[in-house]
Amino acid sequence: MYIVDSHAHLGETCVFDVPVTEEELIGAMDEHGIDTSIVFPLPGARDKEVHTEIAKLAQKYPGRIKGLVSINPHIPEEEYYGEVERCVKKLNFFGIKLHPFGHACPVNCKDADKVFDAARLYKMPLIIHSGLGAPYSLPSVFIPRIKKYPDIPIIIAHAGAYLFTEEAIVTASLFSNVYLETSWCGTHRIVEMVHKIGADRVMFGADIPANVGSELAKYTTSKLTTGELEKVLGQNAKELFKI
Repeated sequence: MYIVDSHAHLGETCVFDVPVTEEELIGAMDEHGIDTSIVFPLPGARDKEVHTEIAKLAQKYPGRIKGLVSINPHIPEEEYYGEVERCVKKLNFFGIKLHPFGHACPVNCKDADKVFDAARLYKMPLIIHSGLGAPYSLPSVFIPRIKKYPDIPIIIAHAGAYLFTEEAIVTASLFSNVYLETSWCGTHRIVEMVHKIGADRVMFGADIPANVGSELAKYTTSKLTTGELEKVLGQNAKELFKI
């Protein structure tokens, strides 16, 4: 079974103080049988060069690392779009991230326009952090934006992070372009997501290397069918990120 970690990081952060090294990332992938990781900077990355480091890692481990853009939207518009273009056209990245809490950028604020417009321009998925940082990270707050951008695949990272999972499920049930990534959620909630919105729009993610084993165990002990597991553990992410 092909397994994709749809939420992984590399580098340092001045927000959460949980740096991730190459050794930690690859070590966790090797230990737990992760075939490919979708990797992006942590919110609060000190500079944009971490994108370059992710691209180098992708070259070092062909097929195992796929890069995704994550940059604070509050920088000047020209600089923001310039970095997104560099990541997409030169570094071959496959998606973009907005962190309402870590970027201090609520989904409905003006600077968030850049993120959504960039995702639309390059026809790529947008991951939005949810959970920690409420009310700005509440899945229900994303609804006006989702309505405005129905053509963009939107992944609700952490699916509300357990406490707000019900909001994430309701939001996903309203919009067919919304997917749920399940790191920090309970096993029974993951099963609920699959049963309520379908296995086609739920995907495994770990967030940090230390979580990979425990997040994966939630699926292997969930009693989901083999077909459902194939979709949520890898197939959905493969299709969405063009792996």
